[in-house]
Amino acid sequence: MAFGRVLQAARKRWSKTQADVASFFDPKLSVAAVSMAESGSRPPRTEAMVRGYAAALELDEDALLQLWWAMQGMIGIDIWAEELPVPQWWREGEASPQAELDHHQARSDASGAWTPNEDFYEPSLELFALAEAICKILVRLLGDSWKVGYKHEIGLRDPIDGRLAAVSIELRTKVSDGDESNKSPELMVTFACPEPVARPVPSEPTARTNSEAISPDVAWILSSVEAMPARERAAVAGFIHGLREGASLFSEQVSSTPTSQTPVSKGQRTRHRT
Repeated sequence: MAFGRVLQAARKRWSKTQADVASFFDPKLSVAAVSMAESGSRPPRTEAMVRGYAAALELDEDALLQLWWAMQGMIGIDIWAEELPVPQWWREGEASPQAELDHHQARSDASGAWTPNEDFYEPSLELFALAEAICKILVRLLGDSWKVGYKHEIGLRDPIDGRLAAVSIELRTKVSDGDESNKSPELMVTFACPEPVARPVPSEPTARTNSEAISPDVAWILSSVEAMPARERAAVAGFIHGLREGASLFSEQVSSTPTSQTPVSKGQRTRHRT
């Protein structure tokens, strides 16, 4: 939803209609599809679609792709590289001194509000660092006419009235009304920074049955998928099963010779030996 709001704000800023954006794609999109993308009901799901929106809205393609990945909790380590890097797992990033200061202030706010009956807490340092990275991408994407910033909200641990700690990103733009250039920037978009994605680490990779028969890469993939939340893991249960069966069959075939009685051509035998 947050990515769609940015698309909508950029479109309105450049005085483009949803029909203008829809007609830019080849094959042409429907106005309804553009509307759903902006509302978050059906966000762009491929890099090719994101590139299409960048071209339609005259935005920096690399920056919009970086924003798209960042909204999924991942960023490229070097976001200013000339070529878009492969998105990295968040654990490989580092917080800047400013993000650390902002985190310290949030911790101070949470400590000041804490009471024996109200357990307030601050957002994580990783969340501040990701919010800061997203703001840098937005500045590059939207230009100097926009004011980009973030603010924190302390959380409350309570079974009834609890709320999550968050870092909200705000996009403001100056109102260009001639002599009213000194008017306060208008709030265009606000959204919560997404949770940073951490690369799952298998707790005991060597405890898996027949782990020696499975390649380390396949074992890591299996462990990573199993580390997903239950809902996501259930959605890819068939994929996990297929990996297990395929890995076992492949390992058995490598360690034994073919026993099939079906005639094998000379070309096939040659390919098998290589």
